[in-house]
Amino acid sequence: MSETNMGRVPVGNPIPLRFDPTTKQRLEELAADIGPRRFGALVRVAARRLLSDQDRVPEVLDQARRASADARRITWAERPLDLDPETSTRLHQLAHEFHTDRSAIVRVALHRFLTGAGRFRHPVLREDARTDLTCRTRVYLNGSTLVRLEKLLSRNGDALTPAAIRVAVRGLLDDPEDLTADLDTIGAARDLTPETLGPRRNVHFDDDLRGQLDALAGRLDSGRAELMRLAARQLLANPRDLDQAVTEEIYRGDANRAALLARNTRRQQTADQDTAAPAVRKAPSPQGNPFGKRHVFRLDEDTKRRLEELADEYGPRRLSAMLRVGIRRLIENPAADEALAQARRVASPPRTARVDVALDDELLAHLDALAERLGSNRQELVYLAATRILRFHHNIENRMLDEMFRAQNNRKHLLAKHARRERIRRMDRGSGA
Repeated sequence: MSETNMGRVPVGNPIPLRFDPTTKQRLEELAADIGPRRFGALVRVAARRLLSDQDRVPEVLDQARRASADARRITWAERPLDLDPETSTRLHQLAHEFHTDRSAIVRVALHRFLTGAGRFRHPVLREDARTDLTCRTRVYLNGSTLVRLEKLLSRNGDALTPAAIRVAVRGLLDDPEDLTADLDTIGAARDLTPETLGPRRNVHFDDDLRGQLDALAGRLDSGRAELMRLAARQLLANPRDLDQAVTEEIYRGDANRAALLARNTRRQQTADQDTAAPAVRKAPSPQGNPFGKRHVFRLDEDTKRRLEELADEYGPRRLSAMLRVGIRRLIENPAADEALAQARRVASPPRTARVDVALDDELLAHLDALAERLGSNRQELVYLAATRILRFHHNIENRMLDEMFRAQNNRKHLLAKHARRERIRRMDRGSGA
C-alpha cells in the first residue's frame, strides 16, 4: 500500500513472539483502551523505546536474566559424602583458601569428571572397596549433575555414585588448575525450571525496526524474543504517553497523516461521550442471567478444579457467580492490601486455565478502583479473590443465590425452582435428601 492510499500502512513481515501469561494479559488490557489494531502497534512502540536507549539495555538485560534465574532456581540435592581423614582435611583447607564451601568445590570436581575424557571404571571400583572412610560431610549438588553421573556409571553395571564423587574430588585436589574461574561459573550454577511462556503471537515489524532489533540482539548475545519480552516489561513499568505513540505507530503514512489523526480524534471523542452518557441498563432477565460482558481471566489448573468442585453445590451458572462473590468480598475487605502482599510473596504456579466471568459495569468500576489503589490489575485481583474464596467459603449460600438469581420480580419463583432442582440432584446422587 502506498502513502497516498487511505488507511493503515503495512509494516512488514510478522515476527512470532511469546510472552509469559501475566505480561501478555497486561499488554492486552493496556492496548484495549487505545483503539483498533492496537496490540501489534503497542509492541512496536515498546521495541522503539527499547532501541532509543540502547546504552542501558545491557545492564537491564543482565538484571532481568538474574531475576528470572533467581525465580526459577531449583533446590540443591543434598547428598552425604564419606571421606578418609586426609581427603577431608585437604578439601576443608582448599575451601578455606578460596573463601568458599565444600559443596562448591565438589560441584566443580563433578563437572570436570563428567566433561573430561579418560578411563574411570577401575578407579571407581577401587574407591568403592575402601574401608577408611570415617569422615562424613554433606554436600549440595545439582539434580541434573547426579542424573548425568548415574547415567554414565550405569553403562558398566551398578551406579557407584558415592565412589565416583570421591574419585572426582581427589582428582581436583591433586590438580586444582584455575579453580577461581570455575568456582564463579560452575560452582555457583544451579538448575533452573524452564520459563513459562504463552502461545505465539505474530507482530509485524518493518525491515528497519527488525534490522535494529537483530543488530542489538547480536551485540548482546540475545535474540528478538528475549529483547521484546524485556521491552514489554519496561513499557508496562512506565506506560507514559501511550495513546499518541500508538496512534502514530498505527497511522504512519505521511500523505494522509492529518486526516487519519483527525479521524482517530473523532473516534476517541465519540467513545468518551458514550462513556460519559448514562448507560442504558437492560431489564432483568426472567431467567436470572448475570448482567455485563464476559471477561477472560487465567487461573492455575488446581485452583480452577477446586473452584468447580466447590461451585458444583450451588447449581447452574455457578462458577461465574462464585467468582463474583469472591470479587465482592475482596472489594469489601479492609485488609485487601495485606492479602495481596502476602499472595505476592508466595510463588504462584503457571496460570494456564481459562475462566470466563460475567462482570457488570458497576462491579468492574469497583474492581478497577481497588486495582489502582493497590498498584495491581484485574487479573491479579481476580486470582486473589479465587484463592481466598476457596479458603473462606463458609456461609456464602445467600450471596451465591443473589449472584445466580438477580431478577427481583421473579426471585421467589426462581428460588423455589432452585430448591426443587437441588432436591432432585441430591436424590440422584444417593444422598437420600
